[in-house]
Amino acid sequence: MATVIDPAAWYIVVNPASGGGRAARFAPRLAAALARTHVRFEMTPSAAPGDAERRFAQAAAGGCRRLLSLGGDGTFNELVNGLIRSGATPRDCLVAAAAGGTGNDWSREMQVPGDPEALARCMARAAARSVDIGMATTAGGRRQAFHNVAGAGLDAEVIRRTPRRGPRATAYLLGVLRALAAYRPPVFEVAADGQALRGRFLLALASIGPRCGGGMRLTPGAVVDDGLLDLLLLDPLSLPAALARLPKLFDGRLAGDPAFRVAPCRTATITADPPCGVELDGQPFGTTPLTVEVMPGALSALDCRPAARA
Repeated sequence: MATVIDPAAWYIVVNPASGGGRAARFAPRLAAALARTHVRFEMTPSAAPGDAERRFAQAAAGGCRRLLSLGGDGTFNELVNGLIRSGATPRDCLVAAAAGGTGNDWSREMQVPGDPEALARCMARAAARSVDIGMATTAGGRRQAFHNVAGAGLDAEVIRRTPRRGPRATAYLLGVLRALAAYRPPVFEVAADGQALRGRFLLALASIGPRCGGGMRLTPGAVVDDGLLDLLLLDPLSLPAALARLPKLFDGRLAGDPAFRVAPCRTATITADPPCGVELDGQPFGTTPLTVEVMPGALSALDCRPAARA
């Protein structure tokens, strides 16, 4: 007899390595809250990088329609890519990310509760909102979705130099300082919605949400459901000039700074001479050239906003 999948049950993958064990500690509290709220669920740990993507793909292909990652932005990236590669229609599934990592930029933007009881109530209501995702494609044809940012240049170098231990915001700041001290910006050629721009930039970053790196607001005007990418080009800065701007990264005051050029677009092709590293949602993704495009309203995300909870 074939297994019957309950479409109202949540399939949860826990990344036990996320947040220095934060996700693993949160998992039993969430399980108990879900049981008290009478929410049906299956919870399983991931074993290694890429395992969560495989598990989510198998679950969605098997008929699961409510998927939650308990980890950081990298774990949710695996959920999104697993869902896309499952053959299921992403809009037919409800997805969410519980904040169990060190950055949690997407779950913060989506107002996912950090309290297990409040999260369980949101999961029981299962209210949905449509949000955008992006698709990145390399010159060799490799494709991968991103739910938050795709960055080339300094951004990828910061990821490479960010310590894996300690609070994410502090570690990311250390990575920024290390990268700024050593990085030499390449010459970028960027074509966005048919408009070409050439120059020496520290980074070229396409963003869906306003936050990255554990709360830094590089693109404070980005909106997750406007059908657009916010393309950021950052002019070269001296180390003192960069340090003077660091406080603005967290409060959104970078808007209007002449060194930060931000423009909305639907698609962009980014090349660099010499080629530079690329990151998607905080994970390395090869080197330039890179093409990014927005997929408007491609995800049905758990809506935890206060109006949705009323």
